[in-house]
Amino acid sequence: MAKKQPKCRFCEELIDKDTKALNRKLINRNQPDEALVCLKCMAETLDCTVEDLRDKIEEYKNGGCTLFG
Repeated sequence: MAKKQPKCRFCEELIDKDTKALNRKLINRNQPDEALVCLKCMAETLDCTVEDLRDKIEEYKNGGCTLFG
């Protein structure tokens, strides 16, 4: 059986693999899927823009972070 795609705990938006990895990188490495947040809610919480977070994802990917595979 396929695993259900996680949703944002605040707004119910589906969480993609890069957003899941960013949650684990910036918020909590052991964060359960039920506690994940989407980029929009994360940006509001961290007082930055969604574009800032997308740039950070690319930075981590280019840097070889194993969470972003």
